[in-house]
Amino acid sequence: MSEPAPTYQLKITLREISPPIWRRVTLPADTSLACLHDIIQTCFGWHDSHLHAFTEPGSGRQFLDFNSPLDRDLRLDFDEESTYLAEVLPYEGSRLEYTYDFGDDWRHRITLEKTLPASAGERRVHCTGGRRAMPAAEDLGGAWGLQAVLDAVADCSAPAHESWTDLVETLREEGFDPTGFDREALDRELAELDPQPPTAAPAANPAPEWPAAAPGGRLCSSGEIHDDQDLDIEFLPVRPVSLAPRADLAATAREVPPINAVLRLAHWCQDGRAVTSRDVLKPTLGRAAVQELGLWAQDNELSALQPKQRDNRLARLRSSGDLPCLDNPWRLALFTNLVEIRSGTARPGTDLSTAETDEGVLHLWSKALAAELDELDNLGTLGLPPVLLAALGMQSEDGTGLTAAVLRALYEVPDDEWLDTALLVEALRKNLPTHEARLIELLLLQILDQAALILAEYQAADVKSSPETGRTHAHILLDTLGVKGASDGSGDTPLPGPRLRLTPLGRHGLRECLLAEGVPAPLIGELADADAPTLLEALLDYDPASAHAEITGWINHRGQGPAAVQLIDACAGLEADAALRRLSAAPVLAELDEPRALAVLRKAAASQVPGCVQSAAIALAGRGETPEGHGPELQHWGLIDQLWGPLGVADEALSAFLNQEGDEVMPLLEQTADDLWRCAHPATRAVLEAAGRHLKTRDKVLAKRLRKSATKVGSQRRQ
Repeated sequence: MSEPAPTYQLKITLREISPPIWRRVTLPADTSLACLHDIIQTCFGWHDSHLHAFTEPGSGRQFLDFNSPLDRDLRLDFDEESTYLAEVLPYEGSRLEYTYDFGDDWRHRITLEKTLPASAGERRVHCTGGRRAMPAAEDLGGAWGLQAVLDAVADCSAPAHESWTDLVETLREEGFDPTGFDREALDRELAELDPQPPTAAPAANPAPEWPAAAPGGRLCSSGEIHDDQDLDIEFLPVRPVSLAPRADLAATAREVPPINAVLRLAHWCQDGRAVTSRDVLKPTLGRAAVQELGLWAQDNELSALQPKQRDNRLARLRSSGDLPCLDNPWRLALFTNLVEIRSGTARPGTDLSTAETDEGVLHLWSKALAAELDELDNLGTLGLPPVLLAALGMQSEDGTGLTAAVLRALYEVPDDEWLDTALLVEALRKNLPTHEARLIELLLLQILDQAALILAEYQAADVKSSPETGRTHAHILLDTLGVKGASDGSGDTPLPGPRLRLTPLGRHGLRECLLAEGVPAPLIGELADADAPTLLEALLDYDPASAHAEITGWINHRGQGPAAVQLIDACAGLEADAALRRLSAAPVLAELDEPRALAVLRKAAASQVPGCVQSAAIALAGRGETPEGHGPELQHWGLIDQLWGPLGVADEALSAFLNQEGDEVMPLLEQTADDLWRCAHPATRAVLEAAGRHLKTRDKVLAKRLRKSATKVGSQRRQ
């Protein structure tokens, strides 16, 4: 029987649209490209009424439907029906292009984000995430047409292009929300597809060798494997955090200037306000709104003027859309349905009453912040010269992933601490060629500057600007363009950017952004109602401080006696999964000190249930109470079991565990290496052999002792 195919996690992005529209799916790695074509059609609502092709970046190879009337190049064109995913996406980070309708030229980028274990259930496609809604765009004219339609729908004050007036009006009437995405609905549609492997594979093809991660990191579009991790790390969980009370967050959100302005503007329309054909307030009313609501205070130019000068400046206003301090909250009010326009009159929208509740104002604030941050994925909004992007062969949407990396790094910083932007830049450009590293640095600094402005405006972060930001960017830009003499000699050292520190409201907002991207973003305390196995599995991704806080809340929620029963039951079994649960359970059991809980541990230590016996006995021994029937071998069993959990996940996981926990584990291995072969744990031989391999370069003597001990396993039973 052939080895089952692993599961691929793909991110499929429709190119040349800002903010980007993308879908994340999982499917078997041996799925044919013909099936992937059907999946993409479903993900983006295409009708499969035009020709299409897959293209491999770098090589130029194309994968086509050989039943279509396309001319073929026998050297570069291959049958999509006989090609499976792992052939063209060999490593995490590798990419494939998909073009649909060679007239409209809808281009999609397919990225292999992660290789997951083979699914034990039926073969099927899952949608696990996505961003932004996709209207019916067949025969719309291409990405520029779709962009125009989405912009017109989002901005009711903007007239629709005559080619798409009917579509825009229909979408507006239907309440189409460009920011919405229904993952569950798409997942149900994808469940109808059958991700079959190739049906016409050439006989000469060898059996596939399923890939794991690229050796050492990511595969760039040029074919070079870089040692740094792919910048798109959205699928990894972030550290658990605590949030301020919702009422406190809502009170702060109400006072954020853009939110306060939009709510007051909506109420100001209570008696009806006349608008122009472009759905903006008539100039006289615009002037009145700015004066009566004090919106001028948010405009640097107007706020610097004396009252009479300000009146004169406003008197010259020709369109209400010409003043950002009015136009921005007005657009947001229309976008969020806080203001609705009928028959040329603006009135408060039906959503205004909801928006003024605590949950409503937080949703409004989060939605407005997310819309602003989404724009940072578009390199065209960062102030970079188009000639630079063209010279580097980049397009506006190629910034996707960098903003996520910046926001994620900011979210990971502990409360009341500042993000060290120099360290962030250094981490993301590490081991890249100099030219590419400088480009990454430039893009990150530009994103940081723009993000700082947005986060400060929404009171999501405290910001300290670097006085040398402009000069820094100029140096890097000239270096990137190859201008000699531009460097200031600091090419190997990241230059400073703005310093950022999240506010409590900002942590809430970034968490909402991460969740929308499909990133696991746990809250400390949200596992209080979880069963013990769920708790223990989740704790594997927690840092020690967060784990302790979660453990304390979990125990207090049910009492120590019931907690002890559930934890011990979850420790049963000798397989690797059970060992991982025991690894998490050890610090939880150590928290138990009440008589009822200790009685549970003593009873379990005297039982015959593998896993439960040892976990309970080790917990009691940690309190200085060695249960009857247990001696020094208990330490050996616990050490082997501690290493068995990571090894059962993957060989690389054990290596990472030894590196991370080396200060604690290495001395124990030193003390017991020659006697560990006596341990009765069923994974003893496998653990000793693996530990010996991984420690060979770190400690040759210890590695040799462990391998020698492995050869003795079972000798007692043979005697």
